[in-house]
This record gives sequence, structure tokens and C-alpha cells, in this order.
Amino acid sequence: MPVYTRRHWGKFDQGEIHLLEHHLADVGACFEALLAQHTIRKRLARSGGLDDLDDVAVARLSILAALHDIGKANVGFQTRVWRDSDFPEGRRRPGRSGHFNELVPVLNGEDRRTAAWFFDALGWWWDATETWDDRCGKTVCALFVAALSHHGRPLKLEGGYSRNEAIWQRLGELEPKQLVERIGVLVKDWFPAAFSDGAPLPVAPEFQHMFLGLCNWADWIGSNEEWFCYLDSRQDDYFLHAQRQAEDAIQALGLDVEQQRASFQDVPDFGGLFEIPGSPEPNAIQRTAAADTFLEETLVIIESETGSGKTEAVLWRFARMYKAGLVDGLYFALPTRAAAVQIHDRVKRFAANLLPARHRPPVVLAVPGYDPGKDADSIGLPSYNPWWDDHHGAEKPWATESPKRFLSAQIAVGTVDQAMMGALMVKNAHMRAACLSRNLLVVDEVHASDTYMRVVLEALLDAHIGDGGYALLMSATLGSAARHRWLNHGRPHAGEGPTLLEAIDAPYPAVSVKSMEGDKLVGTRENDQDKRARVETAPEMGDFHAVAQRALEAARSGAKVLVIRNTVGYAIRTQQALEELAGPDNQDLLFDVEGLPALHHGRFATIDRQRLDKRVEKVLGRKDRSSGGRVVIGTQTLEQSLDIDADLLISDLCPVDVLLQRIGRLHRHRRGDRPDGYETPVCVVLAPPDNDLSPLLGSGTEANGLGPYGGVYEDLRTLEATLRLIEQHSEWHIPEMNRKLVEQATHPAALEEIVQKMELQSEDWRVHANEIAGVGIAQGQTAQFSIIRRDKSFFTDNRDVVFGDMEERIRTRLGDDRVDIVFDPQPASPFDAAASIERLAMSARWLGGEDIPESVVPERTDEGFAFTIGDRGFIYDRLGLRRV
Repeated sequence: MPVYTRRHWGKFDQGEIHLLEHHLADVGACFEALLAQHTIRKRLARSGGLDDLDDVAVARLSILAALHDIGKANVGFQTRVWRDSDFPEGRRRPGRSGHFNELVPVLNGEDRRTAAWFFDALGWWWDATETWDDRCGKTVCALFVAALSHHGRPLKLEGGYSRNEAIWQRLGELEPKQLVERIGVLVKDWFPAAFSDGAPLPVAPEFQHMFLGLCNWADWIGSNEEWFCYLDSRQDDYFLHAQRQAEDAIQALGLDVEQQRASFQDVPDFGGLFEIPGSPEPNAIQRTAAADTFLEETLVIIESETGSGKTEAVLWRFARMYKAGLVDGLYFALPTRAAAVQIHDRVKRFAANLLPARHRPPVVLAVPGYDPGKDADSIGLPSYNPWWDDHHGAEKPWATESPKRFLSAQIAVGTVDQAMMGALMVKNAHMRAACLSRNLLVVDEVHASDTYMRVVLEALLDAHIGDGGYALLMSATLGSAARHRWLNHGRPHAGEGPTLLEAIDAPYPAVSVKSMEGDKLVGTRENDQDKRARVETAPEMGDFHAVAQRALEAARSGAKVLVIRNTVGYAIRTQQALEELAGPDNQDLLFDVEGLPALHHGRFATIDRQRLDKRVEKVLGRKDRSSGGRVVIGTQTLEQSLDIDADLLISDLCPVDVLLQRIGRLHRHRRGDRPDGYETPVCVVLAPPDNDLSPLLGSGTEANGLGPYGGVYEDLRTLEATLRLIEQHSEWHIPEMNRKLVEQATHPAALEEIVQKMELQSEDWRVHANEIAGVGIAQGQTAQFSIIRRDKSFFTDNRDVVFGDMEERIRTRLGDDRVDIVFDPQPASPFDAAASIERLAMSARWLGGEDIPESVVPERTDEGFAFTIGDRGFIYDRLGLRRV
């Protein structure tokens, strides 16, 4: 008979097995090895309200982690791989079963016959409830349930699980009770310190949630054949082998950072860290944020103008925190994939200057859809390919999916949604949060968060800081109301924040931290980035030829022109108008890639988007900048992270904080060759006819992303405030006026004043204000319903912690609903016939519910290719992806 019919297996692959007792040893050893890492152990301790965990607590928790797969002892699970001929004569299959839900009737007592022997067979159970737990066993029960939940979702203890006592009874040579008894003896031998005198385990529910995340992580590592080869026969000293392999795995994954931390004597000087020639001194915001602000502040907010070096301030602070042993790594969270790709290269260069090559970890680009094997600027994590039991159903094994391991990287640059999923009811959220806990969490452009994102991010920060972690938020244009919420979240008596006058008088640039006395802002000197921009409006938002003509005339005079439209549709129509007006005689004034006129937005394949980014930085960048005038048209992708410098900005109307971000691309670099008329920065803001926003209150006007039916900037109050600020101030002194401009367009009192004035013209403005408030409340409630309740126990509050399959809905709300369209055969890039496009990401909403085929056959066109999915047609060419 095959060996799998005579011995309980934990892992199975084409007839080869790894004994269940060995797999439990592997995962127990991996959990123990994780807690041997100083920062990880301290984070778990802090989640339970302790400063550290002693050896007794570590051993007890390791036993619980090792028992994560004890449910595999049932014969219903074991016989899933049996052939009919493997069964003893006269015996039938006991019923196909898994290994964690099947334990629920045992845990809740519905299967009394099995429950009567199960915990006695383990042996340690009753001792544990008396000496490990001062809550009559409730804490140990909760931790045991957490360990059983290691496949990514909390185990539900009530409702609907069918009881099948036969799966716990002997079948042939498999005897579940004997195996459970053996495992009970083994875990005592593996972790003898667990039975020494020690303090009870922490009772805080947050401790249980962090423990689950670490169990999930340990199971992932312990399931990898690279370190834990299959062994189908018992081996008395196997646990010693598992411990050695677990240590090797921890080293290979870069989780043991002590040697790395000791590999340099001190943080390099500022110029050396960022490859700045000479011996430059950090500017005011950099010194205040990184050197003068106490390193052990758990939450720091940096507010400074675009281009002032906030990224360098953050990285310098991280280097100092890392050297001090406060954090092990860094997760740099950006609002978009494009911004993450841009910052990634800068962080790679920083890491190369911080750490010697032999101790340097890869800097992971945590952006789904970027293939490390094909994208030169992307570095992925090592490949993991464990065989997973088919109780996952048709789902792709999570351990082979990059996004779920992004946060285990020591240094990663990615999108903020990847971090947020550590707080949301999605599979493996607890592991994400546990991985993230040891690293400094940096969130850039935090001002861009809507109510939903803000509430989720607040929950993530609560969990991260509550577990002893550190976070840093950045913004060029953060309003006082938002800053007050971030600094005082969770404080019931924090008040409503500063008045409008107080907010305007607050220092800028500034660094703020949490304080017992309230918001604590430390102002800094200016950062030598001051500029005076001429700002004016033009009622040409929908007149594409007028916009193109304005840009073309400026380019003819030698100006570098940046045109930022709110939507891809408006950007493409502006590009088409520009090409028509330019004709064959002015092609050199158009932005191009490989000689083809192009524009910049987010609907390009990865390989083409990288070309676009590099070309934009070549045309408008700091070094090797092309001479003469040029027009670059795009969307919001041009305002984020790209190091570009324009003479003239033509921008669609947008909220003033966003507009300041866009103006940051004007005269970003000090140059002495500005064309006549553009010696000072010029910004033209495109508005609707007569600068009248009232028609946008209805649904019949083409909105270009503006208003409640535009889908990009919904709050017309902030847009009206922006128009008024432009009318009042034809010249903006930056950063001197930043605080005043932002507060007069975002502060609640300023917005109420706008409504009072506008409702004299139309009552619809008051209705609009109420609708915006209602949408905010609804978004907050939706977010709350999607957030993991870390204050609830897995045992006593089980109904409050369980969740179903909410991932698709949550990802869609986060804007992470992209799906990959795979092409076969692979079409050529419109910019390079020798480069092929394997896949293309698009919003699932574009498909209207159509099933996504395994591959799509493209049809070549004159400038690119076309394809269909169901009854929907699409074109991809030098203008990007668009629907027919």
C-alpha cells in the first residue's frame, strides 16, 4: 500500500508526503525563529501591552503555532488523496473534508464524542488553562482559534458546520486519537520551557490578532520545500533539524538584521547618502524632520512645499531610526503605481549608499503588474512555490502571489492600498499587518485621501502604532482639519481643531507630532524653494483647440509647457488638437517617444509607461535637458513624483491643494535660461465658461472630472474657493502663501462661507454641501464595516471578528480593481516594434461583468492593435488604451 495510507501526512505532492508531525515541527520552529528577532518579538509584546516576552511566553506561543494544522489528523482530510483501491475492504470514504472548519464542532462541543478525548489527548490543554491563562482558559482558547485561522480568515465558531464524527475515527492504519496523543507529547519535548513558571499570556484581543499574523507568516515559511524537504518516516531528532532550517530560512528572507545593522559604524553624511556633490547641508525641513525631531515619536507629519526634499528627509530619518534599532525596514507608500515606480529608483540608490553590498537587501517594487523578470527597474522577492492542499479550491495559492508577500520585504516601495489591506477584511490581512509592524510606514501625499481611505488609514495606523510601530505622513498641502484628525485620532476629547484664523497663522513648512497638550507643530525656516508664480484663469476647459493653441504659441517662444487635464479623455482630445494645429512644420515642439507624438497618462502597458516616464524626465528633467520649446500633455500622472521642470503650466481647475502640487512642477530647478516672458513661473487654470461652476451641480454637463457627476473632484465648494483665490491673488508667493491658500479652500469655516455666498444664486449649492457631507458619512461607515475589529477576541467575540469574501468589493473601493489582459500572440509596442506587450492592466469596470479569458488575440492596426472581450472593443496605440 502507498505510504500515504499508513501515515498521516501534512504535505503531499504526487505521491510523496511530508509527515504531519514534521510539518507541525517546521511551523513551530519558524514561529520560534520569528520571535528570536528582537523587533518582531517586541511588536508582539507591545500588542499585548508588554515591553517584551520572556522565553516561557515564546515557548507557549510556539506550541500553539505548531498546532495550527492539528485538524489534518482527521481521516476525511487524509483520504482526499486516496484512490478507491487504497481503502480497506468494505470501507467507504468517510466524507471529503478540510482541516480547520472540521474542528469547529469539536471546539464548540457539538461533536461531544470527539471533544471528550481530543484535548485530553493533547495533554497540555488543562495545564495551559490553569497556568498559562488567568481568564479560565478564554485567552488560550482564543489564541488556539487564531492559530487555526492561519489560512487568512478568522475561524467561525458558530453556524452551519456539519458534524461528521466518522472523520475522527480509525480508518485502516490511520488512528487520529493516537496521532493527537503523540503530537501532545512531541510539543512538550519541542518547547519544554512552556511548562516552566511564568506570567499568564496577555489577554488583549490585539495580541491575538498579531499572533495570527505571525502564525500565518510562520506557516508560509514552514511550507517551503526549499528549506523543509519532504520526509515520510519518523525521525527522533527532527525538531532540531527543523530549528536549523528555520534559522536558515529567516536568514535567507533577510529577517535577521542584526549583522546587517552592525555592518556600518554610523549613518553616512547627508551628501553621501543622496549622492549630492560637495558637502551640502540638509535644508531646514530635512534637518527638523530627520535630526531635530525625537526619533521615538510614533507618528510624525512633515508638511513642506513640493520639491523641498521631503523624500530625502524621510529616508535620512529612517536611516537614523534603523541604526538606533527602532525599526528593521521601510515601507514607502505612494498614492499611485506611477508614483511608486518613480520613487523606487531613488530608494534603491539610497539603500546602495546606506548599506554595503553583502548586507544590502533588495528594494522591492510593491506594485502588482510589474514583472521582475521583464521590468529592469523592478526587483521581486525570492520565488516561493510550496504545494498547497486543494482545500483552497480553484483559488490560486496565495504564497505564490507577489502582493501578499510585499509587506514581508525589508525595504519596499509600493502603493498605499497594499498597506491598507493590513487593516481590512481581506484574506491574509493579519499577516500583512504583522510583516509591516517591524518597518517604518511612510505615507506620501496623505492630503489626497478621501473619507473612506482616511478611515482605513486611521485604522491601519492605530494597529501599527498600537503594536509598537512607527509611522510618518507627508504632504505639501495638508489642511489643519486633516492634520488635527491624524494627530488626535482615538482621543475622544481632542476638540474640533484650530479656527480658520489659527490655521492660517500656523507655521509652514512644519513638522508635527502627537502631544498630550494637543497638536504640536514645529515651524522651520524656508527651504530656498521660494518662487512667485503668476496664476490666471481661462474659461477654455472644453475648447481643445484654444488650449492647444495657447500651448503651441508658448512652445514656439521657447517655453517648456506642461498641460495637465483631469481626465484621460480630455488629455487625448487636447493631444489630437495639438497635433492638428502643429502640422508637419512644428513636430519638434511635440512631446514624442521614439519619434512618435505621445502623451502621458496611466493607461499604458508597463513597458510603454516606463518609456514615457524616462522620456518626460529627459525632456523636462534636470540633467541633459533638451533645448527649445516643447509641449507635454497628460493627466495627474505628471504631478506625482516625476522630477520635471516647466516654464508654463496649463492645468484644469482642481482643488487648491492639488493645484499647488501641480505648480510644484514649475521652475522646480534653478536655471538661468528661461525664455522671455517666463522668467517667473506662469500657471493658466482652465475653467468652465464664465468661470461658472453652477451648471456642474446637475448631471447634464460634460464635467471633465469636476463636481458630483465628474468622478474626480466632487466637492464644488473647494473648486469655487480655488477660483476665488485666483481672482484675489494674481501672484502666488510659494511657500509663503501655501498655508493661507490651503486653509481658505479646505477649512470647514471657509467652505461654509462659500456655500452661504453661492446659495444666494442657487439653493442647489446648499443641497450640494449636504450631499457632500452625506457622502463623507457614508464613506466612513462603509470603511468601518470593512475594517478588522482588532479590539475583539477570536473566542469570546468571535462573531465580531469573522468575515467572508469581501476582497473584490474592498479592492474595487480602493481603486485596486485592475485585471490583467494577457495577449497571445503578444503584440508589438507602438513605440518599438521589437518590444512585445505580454499583458495590459485595465479596470474591471470597463468589462461590465464580462468573463476574462485566459488570453486575448489582438488584431494589428496602423498605429497599434485592437482587441475585444465579449461585446466590448478596445484600442491600444501611442495614445494609450481606450474603449471603442
